[in-house]
Amino acid sequence: MSRYTAPPLERPQISETRIPQGYPGTLKTVENIKRLIREGAKDFYVRQQAIDILMQRGVRAKDYLGEIKALFEWVQQNVRYTKDPFRVEVLHSARKLLELRAGDCDDMAIVLGSVLEAIGHPVRLVITGPSPTRPELYTHIYLEVFCRGRWIPLDATMPHPMGWAPRTFVKQTIPVQRRTGMTVGSGFEGYLGANPSPDWLRGLLRGIRREGVAARDPRVKRLWDLLRQRQLLGRSRWARRVLRYAWSKGYTARPRPKTTRRLLTRLRAWGVLPPKVVVGAPGRTISLRPVGRARPTISRPIARLRPLARAALRPVTAVRR
Repeated sequence: MSRYTAPPLERPQISETRIPQGYPGTLKTVENIKRLIREGAKDFYVRQQAIDILMQRGVRAKDYLGEIKALFEWVQQNVRYTKDPFRVEVLHSARKLLELRAGDCDDMAIVLGSVLEAIGHPVRLVITGPSPTRPELYTHIYLEVFCRGRWIPLDATMPHPMGWAPRTFVKQTIPVQRRTGMTVGSGFEGYLGANPSPDWLRGLLRGIRREGVAARDPRVKRLWDLLRQRQLLGRSRWARRVLRYAWSKGYTARPRPKTTRRLLTRLRAWGVLPPKVVVGAPGRTISLRPVGRARPTISRPIARLRPLARAALRPVTAVRR
């Protein structure tokens, strides 16, 4: 009995669409990436390729971490990082990537996400940006896979093992397919960052700001575990001290606007909270903004380069199937 083989190579089917500039264009591109991952996960040829890789590498059945590691390393070693054509954003389907073996970060996210979901491992997308003063500027994308109650970062564009994630000022997680029951053992939401902040985190921030926090409050541990899983605890000694104090001694009910604003500034810069967060008691809305945020000044020579920078944006998306 012969194994399934893909149809013979034919002229690629290319669809071109214009995308808006800036953050709306990023969202449009991410939607196309999500669609291509979902389509690739349903492609029997993609599933067979994933199974063949596991069999070639001798991964035992039900060794789920071994499956993720094998597929991640295969993409790292066999898909060459290659930039898109000049001023054109190209997205390949998973099948086309398995044939072409070349692409940039979004292509690697598509093929890796497809082979993982094709054998039952849920994934989500992570988009990152380099500047805390421009929270809607995103320049990189990679995957996280859900296994054994936690999300594991997978950046196949870098020569690092699974679990490594780039340290960036802006980060947002985006689910590929909505699922339930995907919270880690410590209790924080798997989709935190892609959705508005959950009730427990809003309640914790209200408690620190005004209402008080009891010692050993489980919400403090949730936030600590979340920051540790994202490798963010080492970035701020002040934030560690605040959480340790809240866990060991708690906070009495009195106003702490400066502490709350400072904590919010860090959580927003790290991508744990959305760019704009509103925290307040029921029936009252209090907008909290970062302290000391100055409006950047732009010199005249840089201002003259703005038309050239806008012209360099890539307004076209080409999807190869």
